[in-house]
Amino acid sequence: MDSTQKRKTSQSVYEDVRTLLGDMMQGLTEPVRVREDELAAQLGVSRTPVREALIRLESTGLISLRPGRGALLSPVTDGEYLEWLQLREVLEGFAAREAALNASQRDVERLRALFEPFLTSSVDDRDADAYAQANVTFHEEIIALANNRLLEQVWAAFGHRQTTFRRQTIKRLHRGADSLREHLAMIDAIAQRDADLADRLARAHVHALFDAFQKYRASTDRQQDS
Repeated sequence: MDSTQKRKTSQSVYEDVRTLLGDMMQGLTEPVRVREDELAAQLGVSRTPVREALIRLESTGLISLRPGRGALLSPVTDGEYLEWLQLREVLEGFAAREAALNASQRDVERLRALFEPFLTSSVDDRDADAYAQANVTFHEEIIALANNRLLEQVWAAFGHRQTTFRRQTIKRLHRGADSLREHLAMIDAIAQRDADLADRLARAHVHALFDAFQKYRASTDRQQDS
């Protein structure tokens, strides 16, 4: 196997390991140990590329490696999630601006299609899981449409910080209707190639989520203290 193919294989294993750990983060409430041999068996590869992947993933903060004790996967804290939202506000503002300059009509139609199933009914509990997935896909598409490789790498490296919350946040904060309206407004701005408006709307969208989660967190803390 030549060095190019070897690098591709290592990258593929890295992405597979990251996906597996991301799936494990869903609903995680306490730290869990991650074993190299178990991951290697799941992926059908040797332990060496898995070990290399875990070392790379430690640099992103997804896991922590403990000498002789393996890797530890910990749930995202509320504070970490809020920090991620602060970064997202800047990243997605830039991404939406670039998307407005780059997106084709077909791209716009693809974005609109994500939310078509939710236009004729309210985004309630029955739609929560499907809408959450559409939401995740939408934001990934906006990042991709920015056509900025470094931005995509940053998103891929740190996107895990929304994993624990992302499939329940909209439902928990009762932001379904607001989220849908904000997404559609962003798509309209992109369709109109209004980069300034797309930037403002994207930032406002993430900031609204930040504010809503802060209030939710404060309310939860008060209930626990009472």
